[in-house]
Amino acid sequence: MPMHQRVHALVFALTVCAAALPWAAAVQNPPPTPPPSQQKPPVFRGGANLVRVDVTVTSPGGEPVANLTQEDFVVTEDGQPQTVESFEFVRATGQPADERSLDIRSREHAASEASREDVRLFLIFWDEYHIGEFIPAVKGREVLEKFVRTAFAPTDLVGIMDQLTTVDSIRFTRDWNTLAEHVHKLKGRMGVLVPPRSPVEEAHLRNPRDIGRLRNEVTMTALNAAAAFLGNFREGRKALLFVSQGIPTFGRSGESSMFNEIVQTANTNNTAIYTLDPASQVGRTPDSLMSLAYSTGGKPFVGTNAPGPMLNQMVRDASAFYLLGYASSRNPMDGKFHRIKVHLKERSNYEVRARSGYFAPLAGSIERARSEAAAAELPADAERALGELSGVSRLERSIDLWMGTSLGPDGKTRFTVAWTPRPAQPPREREAAASLTLTATSPQGEPYFAVTDATAHELSFDVPPGEMVLKTLVHNAKGDEIDGELRHVKVPAFAADRLGIGSPAVFVARSALDARNIAAGHGPAPVAVREFDRTDRLFIRFPVYGASVAPVIRLLNRQAKELRRLEAAPLGDGRYQIDLLLTTIAKADYLIEIEVREGEKSEKTILPIRIR
Repeated sequence: MPMHQRVHALVFALTVCAAALPWAAAVQNPPPTPPPSQQKPPVFRGGANLVRVDVTVTSPGGEPVANLTQEDFVVTEDGQPQTVESFEFVRATGQPADERSLDIRSREHAASEASREDVRLFLIFWDEYHIGEFIPAVKGREVLEKFVRTAFAPTDLVGIMDQLTTVDSIRFTRDWNTLAEHVHKLKGRMGVLVPPRSPVEEAHLRNPRDIGRLRNEVTMTALNAAAAFLGNFREGRKALLFVSQGIPTFGRSGESSMFNEIVQTANTNNTAIYTLDPASQVGRTPDSLMSLAYSTGGKPFVGTNAPGPMLNQMVRDASAFYLLGYASSRNPMDGKFHRIKVHLKERSNYEVRARSGYFAPLAGSIERARSEAAAAELPADAERALGELSGVSRLERSIDLWMGTSLGPDGKTRFTVAWTPRPAQPPREREAAASLTLTATSPQGEPYFAVTDATAHELSFDVPPGEMVLKTLVHNAKGDEIDGELRHVKVPAFAADRLGIGSPAVFVARSALDARNIAAGHGPAPVAVREFDRTDRLFIRFPVYGASVAPVIRLLNRQAKELRRLEAAPLGDGRYQIDLLLTTIAKADYLIEIEVREGEKSEKTILPIRIR
């Protein structure tokens, strides 16, 4: 099989294999990792190629140099001098600048935090195929454990992976002790062939003479994917620590091209690769580790008997650096790699590190990319609805809460709260929720509604439209408070003669008796959850105001593309009901779009559901 076909097969295998690290929780629908030809090019404006370069300047002692000016730097592209047009010194301390929560609640929350330029982002790649089983692995674990426990600050984000960890299984964390515990479980498997850990390794055993070369390809493919994955979060600087004794060569023609592809991917995605040799000793400097670091703006931690203290340099580099921007005098549109070099006019005792280049897009590719991005962009209402499926981690709340609104009497809005207890889950065992205390007031404190220790799972009351403060306290069976929340809610206004849609309420039938009771109006309260089993049957009810025609119901996928139309049966008094059997729908995330029209006016609401 030709080299490129093997690589593609390995990429596919890595995509379907299970996550290897025990702590890397699998998540659905990761941000897509573009192939190298589609990775983010430099930003183009007004026909000029505006190239951004992150530059680290350190003193002989390794401390960031913070007093340089734009005139101190010299930048060349393919040997041609460039004029620096934008200049900024960035300092990121890892300390919170606001009151936001630092606990990572979900994959989406981690992605949101990682996109912030003031958050330092690190990924550790443990190359177990090229780490010895005994002394190197022990030494590497000891160095990394101490590093992850002590080096990072509160807002830093750190992930860890190995060759068989798919990028969608990488989980970023701020829990350094837990991270250190997982580092302690890492193994070196250089020369260890059995037992195989995945279908990829089972395939290797059928070609024992090629195992070393195939493992190299898996390592380089995964490392390339990791560098591209980091580029999905933001344009700014990211750091990848590659822990390995070095990738051996087998004299094959494709090896150098794969290595160059990693360098180019890291540079294109502004990812600095640092390399750590767990078997490091004075005089031992593996060429692959040295070249990988210096070519991507990172630093090699090799050639010493004590590499541990050197690791802090990676964090220091992420703490202070310069952003230089220049409009390429060559304005290349050739799809080729263009080399960048940065140095100082004076002060040669300072160490200057920056990415070594970038890929220029082909002519016309920018407009195509813009068109594709615009076509792929979700409408704001669909994006907000999908965000509800993420919510807060099930380990963090004791109940699911749903709030619905509809037309009330005397110009008021009927406000409904439905709550569903969550089961306790390890490692944070919690007593089950038994009752709810709820108070609703105006922002000035005027009372609207209050109930204490309510055991009913549905509460309704009438409030004036506008802003409302809703406070909930959750109690266990003994009356102890186990959870609470304060929300500022915007209450909409409805009128019988004005076009509008009340909040859809979802009822779940898991048996024929449930369905009969719901149809007769004697069923349970609306459910607050939005995740359902394929064996469930949903009854979705909603009121419509000011419309003389029936609503249009569309079932959409995650990309907000219509899959099919759904029927809504009238219940009288402007109310409608969707009867949806989930056995007819595949497991995935969906949006149910409800639209009503009257003349030129239209109103729309979106209900997200997840079928598992």
